[in-house]
Amino acid sequence: MSAWRKRAIECLPALKREFEDPETSIYSVFMELLHATVAAHRDNDTMQLKKNYDFAEWCFRQKSEDLWNAACVLFYEHLGDKTETLQAIHLWVKQDIYIEIRSLLKQGVGEATLKIIDGLYGLSNARFKG
Repeated sequence: MSAWRKRAIECLPALKREFEDPETSIYSVFMELLHATVAAHRDNDTMQLKKNYDFAEWCFRQKSEDLWNAACVLFYEHLGDKTETLQAIHLWVKQDIYIEIRSLLKQGVGEATLKIIDGLYGLSNARFKG
């Protein structure tokens, strides 16, 4: 079993059977992870949030394009879609990742919201000009 499957099952054990299915892709896993993350924010389940964001970060930092791409386009990019995740980005997404995924978020939330998030990270808006 691949390392990402093992980690996904550790993160969301209730979905073990689905994640073990060879037809389940990392992209499917991230669709489930995003839903689980929104729910964990609503429930203030910090233990689950840590698992979810740690899994996303692990995938983001891998050399495999499928892993980091799935983390970007099916998780990080959509953190701006829901109030629960948008308001908590600066608490759960490390600054270096935020800087790299900022342009993905911009499409959904706009420049004004990004400037607010930049400020929460202590980043200068001038850094992102041009």
